[in-house]
Order: sequence, then structure tokens, then C-alpha cells
Amino acid sequence: MMIGVGELWNAITSDFGTGLIGALVGGGFTLLGSWLQSRSGDAAAHLAQTRATAQRGVEAATTLAITIQRQTYREHGTFEDREGWGRELMAHQSHLTALLGLLPDDQRDTRDRVLDLLDGVRYWDGREVWEEYRIRTTSFLGEMAAWLVALARGSEPPERRDMTWVVAERILDHRQGGLEDERETLVMRAEMYELDEEEHERVREIDGVLEAIEQERNKLAQNQDQITAS
Repeated sequence: MMIGVGELWNAITSDFGTGLIGALVGGGFTLLGSWLQSRSGDAAAHLAQTRATAQRGVEAATTLAITIQRQTYREHGTFEDREGWGRELMAHQSHLTALLGLLPDDQRDTRDRVLDLLDGVRYWDGREVWEEYRIRTTSFLGEMAAWLVALARGSEPPERRDMTWVVAERILDHRQGGLEDERETLVMRAEMYELDEEEHERVREIDGVLEAIEQERNKLAQNQDQITAS
């Protein structure tokens, strides 16, 4: 049976068209798969870079906190003490600022929070004793590290806390603890021999300061309750 020229042409063009469509569709899916794979790879690389930056931030904050803990300045320090520490602090702050600035825009909340916390790490001007400055500074660094650790782990960030209140509470705890230890030493000494007038006076002073600390603690709690209520 003879096939007409028209039928032959239709068969050829039909097969070619089907093959062409198949090739286009197959190629399209291949390109789509490659694009999706590329996007997935880019997202994974972006996430890995973000977490690596957060980890480096944790390490830098920890290094600064350890450096502070190792310092042994006494009371309000000397001018040379404060100047020397100021230069060292500035170097650490510059490093941390550069690192935290690398956090991407999709982590803006964390980036803004940790930069705000870094602002709480301030120059030691000598108005507060070193131990209380140390407590203040390491509290801000600890909170910063907690936010960066959450980002590095891919977990939810911590609840935002009023660090002014947190620091004030910790400083009161430090003062109270030191005074209570001193009072206990005097009481133990009194069990062995009669305290002199100066030692009795010191016990009374300690009791007065402990009472003032308790009043200040209550005031802080009331202010915090008012802030929370508003």
C-alpha cells in the first residue's frame, strides 16, 4: 500500500514535534531541577555562613568576658588602669562590631539586639568600682552570647530582658553577698572573744547597709512591675 506524500510529511512532522516537545519538557525539568538545586545550595550556604558568623561572635564575646574576669584592678582604679583597659576594650569592641555587622538582613532582629547589647559594654570611667563594672559588662556580654548561640544553633532567640534591671539586681546581689560574708565572720569572731567597739560599730553599719539594699531591691521590683504592666 502506497503512503501519500502528505501522509508521510504529517507522520514526520508529528514525530518531530512530539520529540521536540519531549526534549523541551525534559530539558525544562532538568533546568528547573538545576535551578531549584542551586537555590537550595545557596540557601544552605547562606545559613552555614550566618551560623558561622554567629559562632565567631560568641567566641569574641567570650574572649572579652574572660579578659575582664582576669583583670585585678582594685576599687576605682588609677588613671593609668582605666586608660589601659580602655585601649584594650576598644580593640575588642571594634572586632565585635565588625563581626556582628556581617549578620545578614534576614537576621536583623538578632543583629540589632546584639549591637544594642554591645552598646552596654562601656568605658570604665572609675565612677563605679571595678567589681561592679565587671558585673555590668559581663552581664551584657553574656546576654549577647545567648542571642548569638541561639542563632548558631538555629533555635528560638531568648526573651528580651531589661538589662538595666538585670544588672542592678546582680550588683545588689554582689554587695549583699560581700556584706553578709563579712558580718558572718564578725559573728563567728564574737563567739570566740568579745568584739571591740569598732567591730560592733561595723556590724551595725553592715546591718544598716543590708537594710538599704533590701529597700533598693524592693524599689527595683516595683519599677519592673510597673514597666511590665504598661
